[in-house]
Amino acid sequence: MIVGVLRETAARERRVALIPEDVRRLTDSGVRVVVEAGAGRAAGFAEADYRIAGATIAADPAGVVAACDVLAWVKPTAHDLRTMARRPGLVLIGFQDPLYRAAQIDELRALGVESLAFELFSGTSDELDALSAMSRIAGGVAYLAGRRLVPRTVHRPVRSLILGCGRAGRAAIGAAAACGAEPPIVLARRDDQRAAADAQGPNIFHRVPEIGVAQVLEHIRAAKPDLVFCAAVRRGHRAPLLVDRAALDALGDGAVVVDLTAKAGGNCSATVTDATVVLDNGVVVTHRSNYPARRPAQASRAYSAAVAAAILSLSADRRPW
Repeated sequence: MIVGVLRETAARERRVALIPEDVRRLTDSGVRVVVEAGAGRAAGFAEADYRIAGATIAADPAGVVAACDVLAWVKPTAHDLRTMARRPGLVLIGFQDPLYRAAQIDELRALGVESLAFELFSGTSDELDALSAMSRIAGGVAYLAGRRLVPRTVHRPVRSLILGCGRAGRAAIGAAAACGAEPPIVLARRDDQRAAADAQGPNIFHRVPEIGVAQVLEHIRAAKPDLVFCAAVRRGHRAPLLVDRAALDALGDGAVVVDLTAKAGGNCSATVTDATVVLDNGVVVTHRSNYPARRPAQASRAYSAAVAAAILSLSADRRPW
């Protein structure tokens, strides 16, 4: 098996799909690896390290695609795979954005190219769960980014409302604790998430079987949070609308809404993808699609471990999906 690694083409993307350490893990298992020149540079990994690990360096993406049986990326490449020379039965491993790229994925499948989407993994295998690994990093980074937008006129510890208690929500709880914030109010669907939330730091946990706009509005009116952290989305589903115009009107001037779910439709009605907007009432709504890229080395290590595990499963004919 030959694995290819492309340099990422998405805007502001600094991660790489495989780091040298995991390239060595693969080559020691008999897998050959071809890496596009410069693929790891933005994450701090030099081409010399890839060569030492046993990889071959290709000068351009066409050389990678033509050589490999499995193509690994973080985000879908801007290169048109339909028109590039490729080996039969090519498998794509990475985030595939299946909610919005279903037509492209189907078109590639018709050409004999299979797509392995980390977004749709069940989460039962931690070593393959790239989405959870990225969500943990995104949650902490996004909370800190939102906290920096809270006005300096707030002289008490920041008061937060966290919607959703998955990996990102729990990371936000930990970030709040590390910053000395008030214990955040957490709205979660399942009571079994309580212990995981408590492990991250002090919080005020509320189990809400189906979080909706009414419950969110009630908590906003009661708590008057400085920061609303939106991370309520089920894997492979559209995000529910939770923060509507009434909730935004109930927030005070300078309150911040951080929405991690915009690519899945958004928890907040005012979210604009990859933008920070200030509403008429002074509420700030912010979204960035790539919080993990702000910690490219850490995020690449976590992501690469999942990619390597998936490739080893493929090479042993244990298809991981």
